[in-house]
Amino acid sequence: MICHAHNPTRTRITAALPCLLSALVLTSCAVTPRTSRASPSSADAAGRSAKNEHAAPPPDLRGHPPLAALLRLALDRNPRIGAARARAAASRENATVSGALPDPKIMLGWYESSVQTRVGAQEFSAGIQQRIPYPTKLRLRARIDRVLAGRETLLYESAVRDVLVEVVRAAHELAYLDRAARISSDIGALLERYAADAAAAQTAADRVRAPLSELFRAETQRAQLDNDRVVLAELRAVEEENLRALLALPAGTPVGVPAIDPVPEVDLSYEALLAAARQHSQELRAAGIQAEAAALRTELARQSRRPDFTVGYTQIFTDDLPSSVGSPAGNGEDARIFWLGFTLPVWGSKNAAAIRRARRLEDAALLDRQNTATRLRARLARVWFSVGNARRLVQLYETVLIPRAEQATRTAEDLRASGKGTLAGALETTAILHNFRLAAARARADYGRAVAQLESVVGQPLEPTPFALKRRNNR
Repeated sequence: MICHAHNPTRTRITAALPCLLSALVLTSCAVTPRTSRASPSSADAAGRSAKNEHAAPPPDLRGHPPLAALLRLALDRNPRIGAARARAAASRENATVSGALPDPKIMLGWYESSVQTRVGAQEFSAGIQQRIPYPTKLRLRARIDRVLAGRETLLYESAVRDVLVEVVRAAHELAYLDRAARISSDIGALLERYAADAAAAQTAADRVRAPLSELFRAETQRAQLDNDRVVLAELRAVEEENLRALLALPAGTPVGVPAIDPVPEVDLSYEALLAAARQHSQELRAAGIQAEAAALRTELARQSRRPDFTVGYTQIFTDDLPSSVGSPAGNGEDARIFWLGFTLPVWGSKNAAAIRRARRLEDAALLDRQNTATRLRARLARVWFSVGNARRLVQLYETVLIPRAEQATRTAEDLRASGKGTLAGALETTAILHNFRLAAARARADYGRAVAQLESVVGQPLEPTPFALKRRNNR
């Protein structure tokens, strides 16, 4: 055995590694498609902002918090919006990932026993390989992910829209419950007075002869009203918890009565709203993106008939011959091998099946988009009816029924004061006025909630609108 104080093979390994890495870098630069890199700063800042918001003390919502302030809190604190924002930011990185080359492979080989050649003994080998998909495949994959990133952005917009609509609906519901509680309190004081008057005017004998007396009516109406007030208080507690959940507030955070600006009257035609929805609806736009991505996947499936490549470089390290043997030409020189390989897409049935599958999925995506468009029309028609019906009820109660009920109540009071009327008549008109006022408050809240839902279907606020929308002809 010949021992060497200095191993030239090890020195050649160290010198060869930079060459291997340089070849890899050059190959990667030559075939990797350029993809835009989204800066992670925005996503990281959004995540830090969300954490800071939850770490901060809960906001003071007592009194009359403006609806705009509630909406800002939802944008900052709602976890559904934060999750959709993070997914949209993550999707923008997909094109960089899918458009990049696969990781290279480093290979080291040792001979079980040294192979002696005329220029020396071959000890081991080192090499590097890089798989290179057909260039159009990388470009198509990156393009598909860029398209789908737009869909994730639309899903983020949908999450923002849905949460804000829910906040608006919850605010209108809380405003209705507080208004209904005030109406019931006013009527309750009146019923208390009626019941006291009936109790003072009725004798024990009258109660035996007339079980359905005016006192009975006053007491039963007062009992029903007390139950209604309990129900309103419990419903308010439920709606408060709903608003706290939308704003990601701790349990028990006080919630006042939201200050809501008057809801503008929707003075737009159904056809104009449908035109706006077709352009702005997040669901319809997302379905269009899905169809576009499916078409690109079909093109990518056609690329399965094109080969993928592999390039590589291997160096076989050869030791020097002993000096006693001599020094022939090429003594101790390493063998170098450059590799070029490619796949053979010879399985036609497999590739044809992949293309057929992609085409069927493209057809499905187009049908999904068509279904989304037709369902959009149906949803818009249903919500459009709810808006119009609530508006008609508001006008009916506030301009016709409530003024007449108030006049009837005053007349019943005057007749009773003059001795020409009865307490039963006053109780009847009071109950009707109470029901009309509650129905008007319910209709006004339903109108605000329906307008918010209409904006959700259209995909944008109704005021102001960029469309030259027609006035309704049937008003």
